Amino acid sequence: MASRANLIMELQLVYRILRKISDWAVTGYYSEILIDGPENVLNIQHGINGKGAKRTNGPVILCSSHHNEMIDIATLATTMPKCQGERRHVSFWAKDSMFKRAVGGWVMRSSGAIPVKRNPNKSEPAELNGKEKLGKEDNRSESLFASTTSTLALGKVVGVFPEGTSYTQPGIVQVMPGAARVAVEYELWRRQNQGEDVVIIPVGIVYTDKSRYQSRLKVQYGSPISVKEYLDESFSSSCSSSSSSSSLSSSNASISSSISYPESSATTYSFSHTEDTYIARTRAATKAVALRIEKALFELTINAPDWETLYAAGIVRNIIFEGEEVPLNYWVSISQLFVDYLAPSTSSNPSKAADENKHALTRYFALLHHTGLTHAVLQDLFPLPVILESTVSSSSSTAPLKDVRFWTDREWKWYHTTTLSKNLRCLLSTSTALNIAQSLAILPVLPPYLCAFLVSSLTARILATPGEEEGEAQFRSVGGGIGLGVGLAFSKVLVSQIWRRGGARISENLLRKIWLVGKGFQVLLVQCVESLGTRINTKTTTGLHIFGLSQNSGFDISEFVSNLMQSQIVKKLMGKLLKGAGWLIAAWCVIKWYNMCIKRAYTTYTYTLAPPARKLWIHHISVLIVPRRTSPYTHIFEDPDIVPYLTLPSPPTNAFIRRREPARTASEGVSQSTPKSERRPIATSKLFIALMYAKEEARRAALSVVTSNKIAKPL
Repeated sequence: MASRANLIMELQLVYRILRKISDWAVTGYYSEILIDGPENVLNIQHGINGKGAKRTNGPVILCSSHHNEMIDIATLATTMPKCQGERRHVSFWAKDSMFKRAVGGWVMRSSGAIPVKRNPNKSEPAELNGKEKLGKEDNRSESLFASTTSTLALGKVVGVFPEGTSYTQPGIVQVMPGAARVAVEYELWRRQNQGEDVVIIPVGIVYTDKSRYQSRLKVQYGSPISVKEYLDESFSSSCSSSSSSSSLSSSNASISSSISYPESSATTYSFSHTEDTYIARTRAATKAVALRIEKALFELTINAPDWETLYAAGIVRNIIFEGEEVPLNYWVSISQLFVDYLAPSTSSNPSKAADENKHALTRYFALLHHTGLTHAVLQDLFPLPVILESTVSSSSSTAPLKDVRFWTDREWKWYHTTTLSKNLRCLLSTSTALNIAQSLAILPVLPPYLCAFLVSSLTARILATPGEEEGEAQFRSVGGGIGLGVGLAFSKVLVSQIWRRGGARISENLLRKIWLVGKGFQVLLVQCVESLGTRINTKTTTGLHIFGLSQNSGFDISEFVSNLMQSQIVKKLMGKLLKGAGWLIAAWCVIKWYNMCIKRAYTTYTYTLAPPARKLWIHHISVLIVPRRTSPYTHIFEDPDIVPYLTLPSPPTNAFIRRREPARTASEGVSQSTPKSERRPIATSKLFIALMYAKEEARRAALSVVTSNKIAKPL
């Protein structure tokens, strides 16, 4: 039994299969993945063994942010750096309920996962008294620490999500001390057993839009955190508990910790007894390590105090980087910079201008969200600001631009005429024609992916919780991978049937050439094997003569191999292998072809045929055909039909979050969460006017934020 367990641990076939599926899911769903600092995961150890100097990779604890459920696990497995030609294996902490079922438990154990109780606050049965509950929790902790220590002792990598659960929040809400505790426990064990030093690697996984197909992803492996240093500092201190605690946490005093600790760890430590001193200093080191992990995770991710600030910062980023993608290596720093400038003022006299800017930005975000548009699409089709005809004909060349809210019917019609003319010229240009041609190149390989799109949508709609962004991304990517496999299999069967019925008659010459090439490969393979048999036979005969022996004349290896290759069974087997290899190559070509064309095709679809853009095009043309009055409407945001479209989206709460942010209050002009039934469909013309008004206000607010804080756009 032990040898079988060791064999599973070494082979880990299930983990390799799951990792390959993760590669396909992550690289297929996200268009760009940036990996920063992968060398930090290697933890190179130097030493001397019986043969001389050695260089190995020591144990590592990955402490990653967790905002996208299983996709985060797949991302870590996919982005692991190679160690001696093989990506490092990660043993993830997984909730213990996944180990209780036969199939699920086998998959978890064979992939090296470590069971952990995810919700320690969940109430136990009433019949258990306090001591029994405490003993049960202690047993769980001891089992978890023992399993993790055994894995780290083998020099492996353990993956931990210190937040305790996956959630959608404007920033990191909580960081549990479990990873710090297990790191300290291992370090104490190592000092008695002379193991290798362990390091903690904080990991920031940041998505540009985690639930949107073809969005981007950044994985940043932070600087290693040495547990040994914190323990050395804790146990080398001979002063009182207060000074020890102060020195340990001095580097972490700049952040407000959201870590929950037992009451005993927050009290003043007593060093009157040796055992109490040991426990107190261990807890002090654990708390210092946990604070360091929390600080690192905050530095590697985007953290806003509330949703309004995060949404407003995103709109500022989109307006400033108009028509461009923010480089992923700048994504976190730029986003956090805008968040810091838009964060609520803590002074007694908050800035009125800052509140008005945030109000305008969030209102524009709400309208874009409920209409399904993006700022890039709206700005490219209907750019603002523009110089009106009346402004051009005026004598003053420096006259200020007229506010879109005060345009007249004549000015609106001139704007639509000019904009439509520009868009049509753009559509008829050579570059656009080439862009459309490259987009249409995806059509030959699109049928297998139609099945992937269908299964992806159905999986997300049936299994994902409504409004839960991370669940939607998870099921879309997994469902898309399953659907792609089904689509490729169905396409293989369909193509085979077409060739059997009429393909051979239509392209007989092409089929004959393909058959001749396959036959040539088969003959070449037979000759290679026969030549190998002849060499083996020659070597065997030479070896026998050296030892004064003679080869049995009744057995010839080359003749045996030749007869074997000419047998019908081997010929059929080789035919099946060549056929399977051909289909695998064809599937690989389909996937590569699709990946080359999808980004351009998806962009073309978003600007032309997608429902939000299509409604804008129809409205664009109808304004010029059907006469209508577009009077200046300065109070459009107070219209009862528009007010529901100013509601900011509110993600569902998570039962596993210990500390939640306070309920969001409605800001001026932005109503609280409104049921979808109250957001009735309205005329596109009215919604278009609201969008244009909100976009102009948001543009001015974004420029005010940038100029007032002297923010420079990175090159």
